[in-house]
Amino acid sequence: MKKESTKKVTKVLKITLNVFFYAVVVLLMLFSFANMKLKQKDDIANLFGRGFLTVLTDSMAGDNEDSFTPQDVIFVNLLNEKSRANIKVGDIVTYFKMDIEIETESGTIETQGFITHRVVEIVPMDNETFLVTQGDKDGAPLDDPINVKEALAVYTGKWTGAGDALKYVQTPVGFALFVILPVALILIVEAVFLVRNIIIVNNDKIKTKYQGSTEPSTFDVEAEKERIRQQILAEMKQQEEANKDKS
Repeated sequence: MKKESTKKVTKVLKITLNVFFYAVVVLLMLFSFANMKLKQKDDIANLFGRGFLTVLTDSMAGDNEDSFTPQDVIFVNLLNEKSRANIKVGDIVTYFKMDIEIETESGTIETQGFITHRVVEIVPMDNETFLVTQGDKDGAPLDDPINVKEALAVYTGKWTGAGDALKYVQTPVGFALFVILPVALILIVEAVFLVRNIIIVNNDKIKTKYQGSTEPSTFDVEAEKERIRQQILAEMKQQEEANKDKS
């Protein structure tokens, strides 16, 4: 009973490890495929037009249901000419800006990157459409207007609390600990199970071969004994008949 229980636990563990292993492989393939599509600095890593971004500042930390913070990961849909025409006030859009300020522990630094802010006004001007955006944080200033053509993506949702984890996984140490190490451990476990199964199969083959070689041998010995006995009896009978004829 205990042996059967151990087998069940081993089987469940193996299935769980297999599912986790292939999930990690698929995830890595998706990440790799998404990043392979990046051609320039203002491209968003995406798969079939759906991408994700880490949040670097708290400019969107507001009271709205779709507000987000640096602790979150946000999901976006890439925009094209047709979908840009559907942008409305209240939507959250992502665009690339050459000069942005980011607060760090050592102070404010100027860099370039993505801005994801809420559209607060749409301004038609000279056959063009301009968007005025603003962060949700209290006291956030209005951003400089951008041409609607500069809008790269529209916000669709967030993964609350995953921001710090994803940022850490993107570091060399985090990638090694949470991606390379688990994959290596799974491969080692798979190798152990493989060797174990090979040993079990070989032992079964040896056992079957041994049983097959011993059973016929026992049968032949008994048959040979019976043949000799019958032969002796036949000779004794012949000798007895011969003695009768002489007398």
